[in-house]
Amino acid sequence: MTSIQDIANAAFRIRDSADGVQLRTLMCADSLQKQATQLRGLVRGSRTGEDAVQQVTTAERALRECSAQLLTLQSNIDRFVRDLTK
Repeated sequence: MTSIQDIANAAFRIRDSADGVQLRTLMCADSLQKQATQLRGLVRGSRTGEDAVQQVTTAERALRECSAQLLTLQSNIDRFVRDLTK
């Protein structure tokens, strides 16, 4: 039978994984932001180029939202473990 400590340990492992993914996601978003800025300068005046910049910017925003959701997950796991081990 699984103990409360086993459940808490599994939750902490999930939290640690989420932390790593969140950091990598944020780094990827930062990279996309820089690339969009560089691309914007190169394609100014080109409709298809500007569309590409918009797509990169949309991807960057999606990654930032993902990063925020992963932070929420980490917080929820912390709260779950606190409640579990009361």
